[in-house]
Amino acid sequence: MGRKTTVLIRAGLRRDAIPRGPGVYIFKMNHQPLYVGKAANLHTRVASYFRASTSRKTRELLQRATRLEWIETASEIEALVQEARLIKKYQPPFNVVMRSDINYFFVAVTREEFPRIYVTHESATSSADSKNIGPFTSGRELKVALRLLRRIFPYCTCKTVHTRPCLNTQIQRCPGICCMRTYGQVPKLKSYEYQQNIKNIVAILNGKSTALMAVLARMMRRASADKNFERAAILRDELAGVKNIFAHRRTLASAPVLKNEMRWHKIERILRALLARERISRVEGYDISNISGTAATGSMSVFINGAPVKSAYRKFKIKTVSGSNDVEMLQEVLRRRIAHHEWRYPELILIDGGKPQLNAAFRALRSTKASPGIALAALAKKEEELYLSEKAAPIRLRALPRPVMHFLQRVRDESHRFAKKYHHKLREISYREG
Repeated sequence: MGRKTTVLIRAGLRRDAIPRGPGVYIFKMNHQPLYVGKAANLHTRVASYFRASTSRKTRELLQRATRLEWIETASEIEALVQEARLIKKYQPPFNVVMRSDINYFFVAVTREEFPRIYVTHESATSSADSKNIGPFTSGRELKVALRLLRRIFPYCTCKTVHTRPCLNTQIQRCPGICCMRTYGQVPKLKSYEYQQNIKNIVAILNGKSTALMAVLARMMRRASADKNFERAAILRDELAGVKNIFAHRRTLASAPVLKNEMRWHKIERILRALLARERISRVEGYDISNISGTAATGSMSVFINGAPVKSAYRKFKIKTVSGSNDVEMLQEVLRRRIAHHEWRYPELILIDGGKPQLNAAFRALRSTKASPGIALAALAKKEEELYLSEKAAPIRLRALPRPVMHFLQRVRDESHRFAKKYHHKLREISYREG
C-alpha cells in the first residue's frame, strides 16, 4: 500500500496538493467510507468531482462527504487491485448507487484440477464451479492486467479437449497442461508449477503482491543454494515480471507500448518453441518483384537478434527464369543464396507468400548439398497467415503475441521494400537504355 493522505473537504481542498500519479481515492462521512474510486491521474479525476456540471448523484455524495482520502500507488494495476479490495472491505453505499446501471467485474478461478481463469459479471464470491475475486470496476483494464500476469504466470484457457499441442502452448503462453491431459498423466513438477502460477495470480489480485515478491525472492535463493539453477532462473524471471508490473506508473494505459517493447530474447523464445529450434539469431526474409517477368528481382533482408542489418542485405537479378513465374524465381534466388557459404546461414527463412512459395522454398533447400537445417516459414499478405513447413494448417498471425507478429511483419515488409526498390532501379536503367 502506498502513501495515504486525508484532507477535510469543508476546510477547503487544495487542488495542487493532489498528486498526479495513479492511486485510489475515498470520499468519507467522518470516518465512514461513502465511495471508493481509482484513477490513473488522481489530480485530474478528483478535480472532476468539483465541477459545476456534475450529476445529481455526485452532488449528493459531495453534500454528505466531510473527508477525502487518497492512497498513491506505484501503478494503475495496483490501483485497480486496491480499489477492488477496499470496495469489498467497506461496501461503500455510493459505489452501489453511482454504478447501479453498470455491472462490476470479477475474476473467476475454476475449481478444477488445473484451474482456468476468466472474467465474469457473477457477483457471488464462490460457487460449486469457481471462486470469484473482486469486484473490479473496469473490465478492459482487468483484462489487460490478466494478459500481463499471464506472461509471467502462464495458465490454460482451452475450453475443449484437443489431441495436439495448442498454439498457446507452442508460444509458451500456456504450460501445456491441457495437452498433457490428452496424452496421459501430467508430470508432478508440471502440476506443482501450474498450481503455483494460479496461487500467485490469485495473491496479486487479492492485493498481496508485496508478500508474493518476498516469497518468490526466498524461493529463488533456496533454489540457487540447492544448485537448481534452472528453477532459480524461472523464479528470477517471475519476480522481475511482478516488479515490472508494479513499478510502471502507467502500466495499463501504456500496455500496448510495453508489449511492443518486449525484448528480443522473449520473441526468440516464442519463435524457438513455435519452430522447434534450439536457437534463432539470424532471420532472413525473401521476396520477388517483377511485372510480367520484366526486370525480375529477388531480395534478401537480414535481421540479427531482432534488428535489421542492412549491410548484409542482398539483391538478386533473376537469370534463369523467363516469364512471370514467382515460384521458380524464388527457387533460383534461394539456391544462389545457399551457394554462398561465406554468408552465415540463418536459423529461419521467411518468405513473402503462401503455401506455393513455402513449398518452392522447401524444394530449393532440399536440392542443395548444404542442407543446413534451416526453418522455413511463409507469410501471406492477404489473410495475414503464417505457413510453417512442419505444420499442415496455417497460423493466424493475430493469434501470436503482438511483438512476435510485428517482428515477422517487419521482416516480410523489409524484403518486399528492398525487392521493389531494386526492381524499380532495373526498370529505370532499362528505360534509359531503350
